[in-house]
Amino acid sequence: MRGKRTAVGLCVILLFAAALPMLAACDDKEDVRAEDAKAELTAEGVELTFDAVEGAEEYRIYHSPSRYGEYELVSTQKEPTYTHEDAYGYFRAEAVREGQVIHTERLSWETETFGENTYIYAPTDDSEAVNADIAEKFETLEDGQFSSERFAVLFKPGQYADVRMQMGYYTTAAGLGLSPEDVTLGYFNVNAQWFDGNATHNFWRGAENFTVTGDVQWAVSQATSFRRMNILGGMSLSDGGWSSGGYIADSRVAGAIDSGSQQQWFTRNSEFAQYRNDGWSRVFVGCEGQTPGGAWPSGRSTVIEESPVVSEKPFLVFEAGIGYSVFIPALRQNAAGVSWDGGVIRGEYIPLSDFYVARADRDTAATLNAALEEGKHLFFTPGVYRLDEALRVEKAGTVVTGIGLATLAVSDANTDTLLRVSDVGGVNISGLLFDAGTHSKSLMEVGTEKTSVSHAGDRIFLSDLFFRVGGAARRYTSADVCLVINSNDVVCDHFWIWRADHSYGVGWAYSEFTDEEGNKVTNGNVTKNGLVVNGDNVLAYALMVEHFHEYQAVWNGENGTVYFYQSETPYDPVQADWTSHDGAAPGYASYKVGDGVQKHTAYGVGVYGYSSGCDLANAIEAPAADGVYFEHLFTVMLSGHRGGAIYNVINGAGGRVDADRFDRTVEFYYGGQIQETGRG
Repeated sequence: MRGKRTAVGLCVILLFAAALPMLAACDDKEDVRAEDAKAELTAEGVELTFDAVEGAEEYRIYHSPSRYGEYELVSTQKEPTYTHEDAYGYFRAEAVREGQVIHTERLSWETETFGENTYIYAPTDDSEAVNADIAEKFETLEDGQFSSERFAVLFKPGQYADVRMQMGYYTTAAGLGLSPEDVTLGYFNVNAQWFDGNATHNFWRGAENFTVTGDVQWAVSQATSFRRMNILGGMSLSDGGWSSGGYIADSRVAGAIDSGSQQQWFTRNSEFAQYRNDGWSRVFVGCEGQTPGGAWPSGRSTVIEESPVVSEKPFLVFEAGIGYSVFIPALRQNAAGVSWDGGVIRGEYIPLSDFYVARADRDTAATLNAALEEGKHLFFTPGVYRLDEALRVEKAGTVVTGIGLATLAVSDANTDTLLRVSDVGGVNISGLLFDAGTHSKSLMEVGTEKTSVSHAGDRIFLSDLFFRVGGAARRYTSADVCLVINSNDVVCDHFWIWRADHSYGVGWAYSEFTDEEGNKVTNGNVTKNGLVVNGDNVLAYALMVEHFHEYQAVWNGENGTVYFYQSETPYDPVQADWTSHDGAAPGYASYKVGDGVQKHTAYGVGVYGYSSGCDLANAIEAPAADGVYFEHLFTVMLSGHRGGAIYNVINGAGGRVDADRFDRTVEFYYGGQIQETGRG
């Protein structure tokens, strides 16, 4: 059902920034930030009030329908106020004395609402100016792996044949139509040339909801989202060097997808002509197209015909004459193919006026919690939000979503968590990066421990959530657990939970050193687990967890299901400190199903070792219960030449990987032992 839609934000007073394009009419004048300017959206459009300039004899008001469109003089008047029917247009006001422009202001509701890190374009924009913006940000963020900059590029419905979209770190590119067919670009590319073709570090970026007329290169690894895309050519997932991704959902590729060097990949509810190459693990759920052939393990594909339960990630929509809203795609069960086939798109519109639109330059935990208490949803614009207390989502049906890799970061004052969700149904959280601070209990918690509340009729959805301990901060960081899921009936769609293995602050234990400027610095990123699931009936698509000190993922809830698991064990353990089962077993399994669990299912489970001489007894530990079932699981030893081994794939079975044996595979595990055939 199409939900209620209203014009956005009536009578909202805003301050406007002067971050809009320079125009030929006043290139010789310096733009001035508007101090007291305001805009009120009314039924007639937008009511503008500009700064009054002393000595001004008149004001010339110019209007453009878009950021880089043509500006037209629409009024010459004595007073610095003006009403225009285009609520989402761009305006310039010139204060004139004796025929000379003495002051210029540039006003846009869109820029002030979504911030200066969100660039919104329309088909009327000059493509050269658009390309200049994109090129500037790409140059800044191409190799900005741990940059604090965040960037979103949004396209209103229409054709952008001459726009060249290149994407670096911390960037979202998205169409603002209801269907990906509503926005068309002529060129889109993500490469790894900054790293000599090696895409294993191409993290933190996303492409959503538009059409590309030709071929696409998407050379990425973890924490990269490719959603609701319509590619009229083919698609390449590598750039000639190593690559370790990745995720595609709700997308259509007319030609072939060539995975190249990709070690593993997850594809859900998508359509393609053919998927080429194999790698270590390929998991397809609800897809239509030719997948790599061959029986496991010679053919490393896991094919599940339908997604049992899925609701696609919410996304921002702009409609002429209506304005902005956030669209919540409808729940689908036993689904195959894309959600937007044939132009029939089911879901609900939530007007943007029902959201608190957050900006990192002005918002705190206090302002965000106040909005949540008022019953607002949250929409995070690009930026880094340092929170001195947890955000509290306590109302059922709350939507929290972000664009441009909006980042929630722990401040020094916060030893709790960043986001706490009460045990209520219908909550939808998406599109956020969580950064650990000096010490946190966790980074996100959902529900109440040992809850018996069912959300089967109103599930909780978590999509495109990425968690990071270390790497970005030039000091030590810590989190006991990144993500704790206590609630029942949660659907998880694409996580990367990462203890950093490189860059700043990385260390197995805390240590002190003196930096290049003579400052004493404490190093280390100390953790326990990446993910702990205590809730029942939790479903996860595309779960990636890496490098934590103990179990990477602990699953204590009943009836859990995982489609695709990718994990590296820690690079830097000290064997004496890295033992489990009261010191009886070397290392901690990556994937741990609680000892008392009776029913658990997982497909396409891969665990990789890259440690300096440390051993691991089992990659996976699970109860020997009839209801515990694994299909297509494997281990890989990447660092055999450095010493170290994984003794077994699962529960003492499956064989050893080390310097002499690169990988091991198990087709099925059921009833406490390796099975030659499935659950028949």
